Amino acid sequence: MTVGSEQLRYWVDMALECVRRDHTPALSIGDQGGPFLTARALGIALAAMRDFYAIASGAPAATRLTAVDAPAALAGANPTLAAAAACHQALLLRYPKQARMLSPAWDRWRELHASGAGTSGEIAGRAFGSAVHAFGIDDPAIAAMQTYTPAPAPPYSPYSHIAPPNEPGQRYAGSTWGKAKPLLATRVPFPPPPGRVNASIVNPSPHYNADFQKVADKGIDQRSGGSRTLDEEIIGIFWGYDGPPELGTPPRLYMQVVLTVLDAIEARTPAALNTMQELDVIAGAAVALSDAGIDAWHYKYSPEHMMWRPVVGIRETPAGVTKIPGWLPLGRPDTNKLGQSLTPDFPAYPSGHATFGAAALHLLRLYLVDKSLGQFVSDGKDNIRFDFVSDEYNGRNIDPRTQLPREHITKSYGSLWQAIKDNSLSRVYLGVHWQFDGITTKGANSDGVFG
Repeated sequence: MTVGSEQLRYWVDMALECVRRDHTPALSIGDQGGPFLTARALGIALAAMRDFYAIASGAPAATRLTAVDAPAALAGANPTLAAAAACHQALLLRYPKQARMLSPAWDRWRELHASGAGTSGEIAGRAFGSAVHAFGIDDPAIAAMQTYTPAPAPPYSPYSHIAPPNEPGQRYAGSTWGKAKPLLATRVPFPPPPGRVNASIVNPSPHYNADFQKVADKGIDQRSGGSRTLDEEIIGIFWGYDGPPELGTPPRLYMQVVLTVLDAIEARTPAALNTMQELDVIAGAAVALSDAGIDAWHYKYSPEHMMWRPVVGIRETPAGVTKIPGWLPLGRPDTNKLGQSLTPDFPAYPSGHATFGAAALHLLRLYLVDKSLGQFVSDGKDNIRFDFVSDEYNGRNIDPRTQLPREHITKSYGSLWQAIKDNSLSRVYLGVHWQFDGITTKGANSDGVFG
């Protein structure tokens, strides 16, 4: 790892710390609560750092991750200082409630790493960080808008999301988030859920029925039976991060995986990537998370794609499928709180977890294969091995059902592809998603493909 990489890694870690602190009791209402706002904040802060490092280093404008006109880098500006200032400024603007942490952190960092540098790079970097933040200046208003109105009474359509029967006061988060401006990507086409005939009719095809039965069996509340194994339940919780205190939301989890993989590569092959390359892949993963979240929430609330959650669908069911009255899911792992069988407050299709995880981790594996730091071996699989400890199983955070710390578990993955699969299937094992929300099975022996 180069000196510049070490110095700027501090601000990557600080961005993830902002996410964690944003979901703590000390902040009763965080600045960027929820997965899509978290992804947006990370994308903006890390893209600002990466792009201004490139600008200050003399890279061409065509290589930027943002479509923001930046102040020209001043002659003699320190690229590391300028990039750090851009990230710090974006974090201050996205997380104003954390200024008491961020401001002294900047003073300490500057004293340690740039005490002899002039102020021109910092001034220019802060101007750029502000400009990238302003690109999404309407984000809070878009996130707060509630434009979706569910059906008022049964019979409910599978394509009409409603509050779960055990959470009648649940709201509908992100109903207009699909209108947010992406940083880089353009919207990609996405197929409707399997079995859809029209806005109210499902064809209970073998594919639909198999996925229905799988979540009904594997995702049921543990006190009610089912065939979920201990390993499947661990996978479900391991890939959680459903916004509880001290953990935050899934985008933080996937960025932790990205950093873990890069650290493992650095340990095996020191200086395999230079500072610019590390910033490329770290910021690229964050931008992928940010823009994929916009697409996912667009389709979640699209009338052609919306899908009810299993906690509703298994009780109601379309014609031709046997309903299970009173069915409840294991539910999201509300770590450090009291356990309940709760479901996220937005439609099922497509899965936000599957979308976020595939966006960040697939970009990472493509980048590493391109740099000859990994290979594709067969059927799209890769050989990028890593070990990872999820904060859900770090030996400190509290299981909501037992009110005791969960054990410390390190999961070893032979490939990023397997991690992408486990992340998606984890939601089935919790009973909060249909399998087709994240994976479309091509055949009995297929690994499936992601939407």
